Amino acid sequence: MHTPLSSAVRFVTQLALASLVLCQAAQAAPATDARMREYFQAAGTERHLRISSEAFKKGYEEDWSKERDPVQKANKKIVMDHFNEMVSTKLVWDKLEPLAIESYQQELSDSDVQEMIAHANSPAGKVGNQKLIPALLGQLPMIQQYLMAVLSELTNRKGPPKPLPAMPPPGPDDALLQSFLRDIPGEREAFEGRIAPTVDMMASALTRNENAKSRARIARAVASVKKRLSFDNVTALKARMLANVLSTDEINMLIEDNRRPERQAQIRKVRKAEQEFQGRMMGIM
Repeated sequence: MHTPLSSAVRFVTQLALASLVLCQAAQAAPATDARMREYFQAAGTERHLRISSEAFKKGYEEDWSKERDPVQKANKKIVMDHFNEMVSTKLVWDKLEPLAIESYQQELSDSDVQEMIAHANSPAGKVGNQKLIPALLGQLPMIQQYLMAVLSELTNRKGPPKPLPAMPPPGPDDALLQSFLRDIPGEREAFEGRIAPTVDMMASALTRNENAKSRARIARAVASVKKRLSFDNVTALKARMLANVLSTDEINMLIEDNRRPERQAQIRKVRKAEQEFQGRMMGIM
């Protein structure tokens, strides 16, 4: 019960603050609290948090309502109730905002945040904050279902893996969307730096005290899972979820925006602030 709940909380936190991929390392006076709040308001960060929380709540409720096994249904009810309590008591912006401010002040100067505010109010910033990020956040339950179904090939020892959830069809700009998502600076490295170690850690735990035959089966499952959870495959999944959300012109605008050297530096450096924030947030759970 603890593991899926912790994963959900971490997922909400990481993706709800995805709008903060606009920063630059501080080299002058740190950003003031007021300036940070002005940016969060311009970027719609509180709205993003609310969208992701509601999406997960809906996903848990649907999963619980469809479960027919009494024991599994009871377990899912416990997880759902714990998550709902977490959302209402701890994953609220009034409590997370001070942690976010402290975390991002370590990486941002006041002038950096002024530039972030300007970007949030630019055409590219508005498309990202008002259309792209909310669309992805609303699909978090499907992403989680996909990940859990793929990982079940590794974790299900007494039966077949879970079936993959039905994916939406590709949109007219599918190839362009995939190109945009693949080329976000640092995205591939960050993704592969999380997925492969996670799968290897699971495999290590599962192979402990197993015989040679079981270890060979787990090794085959690990190879299959890593292939199915490749960066390109997950990027294709996200592109499906964004079908018909953005126009061709909007996608091209975001691509051009990400090609700017200063923008690339902002996107890469924000990961340090995200890691700091995640550590602080998990400390209050």
